[in-house]
Amino acid sequence: MKSNLAWWHGGSSQGKAGYYLRFDFDQDIIKALKDTIPWELREWNQETKTWWVDQRAEKSINDLFPGFMEQVASQMTLF
Repeated sequence: MKSNLAWWHGGSSQGKAGYYLRFDFDQDIIKALKDTIPWELREWNQETKTWWVDQRAEKSINDLFPGFMEQVASQMTLF
């Protein structure tokens, strides 16, 4: 399943730390995201077409998008 995931660090509408995710529309990925990440750890932004996911859900993001955590770890070494 190809998703063209783009992500970046960012805060929720309440200022909680996490990640913004943008990917190609895929009903299966969206269903899996909603099924595995509790509603209080995610937000959909209709204007930007992005999901915000709390950093506590990193493993769930990685399960949906294998390699995500390696990308996060490699970016952390830049700062």
